[in-house]
Amino acid sequence: MSENKQKYAYWMRPSMVTEIEEMLPEANATSKGDFVCKAVEFYIGYLRQQKNINYLTPMLAGAIKSEVRSLGKDVCEMLFKLAVEMGIISNITAAVNDIPDDTLDTLRLNVAQEVAWTNGILTFEDADEWQNRGD
Repeated sequence: MSENKQKYAYWMRPSMVTEIEEMLPEANATSKGDFVCKAVEFYIGYLRQQKNINYLTPMLAGAIKSEVRSLGKDVCEMLFKLAVEMGIISNITAAVNDIPDDTLDTLRLNVAQEVAWTNGILTFEDADEWQNRGD
């Protein structure tokens, strides 16, 4: 939509007019009036965007909180299932083997160090290699 321009008179500091004249090429403006029009359009867009941000921010925050809460619930459920499986494995291992307390304590310490060293990424193959490295 092309709208005819009208002349308006506004008060402005001389230093600001000097800056406008210096920045005309940077703004791709053909005149001081063109520069001011572009600046006003930019500022109006900025103000509208601020309104949108103020409107959207609470909605986005709520959606993110909901997703994080859901993810936390899923992780807790998976950790529970893993704990059950580990309990089953521990009980089967304890029923089949008679492991002395001092050996169990040493094993717990060594495994804790290995898990810390590998940032929790410990595979069955790693454990097999560690258990059978003396063979």
